[in-house]
Amino acid sequence: MSIATASIGSGGRAGTSQGILLVVLSLVSVAATTLLAPIVPNMVAEFAAVDPAAEQKGILALAIPALVVALVAPFMGKVIDSFGRKRLLVWSLVAYAIIGVLPAHLGSLEAIIGSRVALGFAEAAIMTASTTLIGDYWRGAERDKWFVAQASAASIAAIVFFGLGGALGESNWRNAYYVYGLAVVAAPLAMMLLREPARTEVEQAVTGLRFPWKQVAWLYAIAFVGALIFFIPQIQVGFLLNERGVTSPQTIGITTAIGAIAVPVGSIIFKLRAQATFWHNLLLAFALMAAGLALMAWGSGYYWFVAGIVVANLGCGIFLPLMVTAIMAHLHFDLRGRGTGGWQTAFFIGNFVSPLLVLAFAAAVGGTSAAVGVFAAISAAAAVATLAARPRNAVVEAA
Repeated sequence: MSIATASIGSGGRAGTSQGILLVVLSLVSVAATTLLAPIVPNMVAEFAAVDPAAEQKGILALAIPALVVALVAPFMGKVIDSFGRKRLLVWSLVAYAIIGVLPAHLGSLEAIIGSRVALGFAEAAIMTASTTLIGDYWRGAERDKWFVAQASAASIAAIVFFGLGGALGESNWRNAYYVYGLAVVAAPLAMMLLREPARTEVEQAVTGLRFPWKQVAWLYAIAFVGALIFFIPQIQVGFLLNERGVTSPQTIGITTAIGAIAVPVGSIIFKLRAQATFWHNLLLAFALMAAGLALMAWGSGYYWFVAGIVVANLGCGIFLPLMVTAIMAHLHFDLRGRGTGGWQTAFFIGNFVSPLLVLAFAAAVGGTSAAVGVFAAISAAAAVATLAARPRNAVVEAA
């Protein structure tokens, strides 16, 4: 199959209710990080008197679910392909709710980290199953619509969860963990609204399937590079503004929120560019990321910085649904779970590695702004590589 051909899916008569539920379920990855980000300092402070490594352990508790998702998502994909999507999704929602609440009652950072590792397994199952089901239920423009909704909702939810975590943690940091318990409400909804998709006659006729590594490995590589860039305008705003003398938490929060709103706008731009080729959309995404990061790194004032985060996030908003739809276009029904797991691995490894690379570059080149400048150059190089690699007939579609 080529990217120009939509993958053979189960089709079916899934509607708006199923789409909204699957989009909401995919927000577990956002909640896993953003709910905790505001309360980590208070959590660390409670244990600092008895644990000299409390700060490092607190940061690890925040980041470890993303690493677990990256490592186990392909395994979850194989389970989904072998035993079905719906069953694993429902039980994982129950597990996510129970495990997510546990830190509210745990007495050590080691125990909290252990519970966060377990949470990562449930998160990997939910993310992989919900994304795979979107690929199963819809094709073509309808599939694109729900992947755009998934990307857009994640950015908006990040703002909501960040504020919710901060508000709940104002009196006690443990309160924020109770939000995870809401996932248990989604389990009966999934039971009622979702169905296990069935193969079409065409899919049933296909035998001896092999995973299409040749078609998707390079897409996973692009996804990893894009993920490294994607998380810079999401999590480095405070450090960059501090280097410019802006230390107000309110200003930092407002700036981050303005940038986050640009991600769903970028996803809408992707949707409006339905006739554009995969390569043209990828070129636009990397070019916007490069320009935005350059303004964030070298812009002469605050308003240039704001322009930079908006431009960079427009590129990020195009990038996310573009890559998911491109990968899905190569995956047969029986391989869709593990193919989605591969996407999750590439993206979440980028999630985990991105801040580490920023720290390394900052130490090498003299500050976070200079490090972001390095990533602006990487984004520009990716845009040039896209321009050079695109097929000369330029007929390759996004999905």
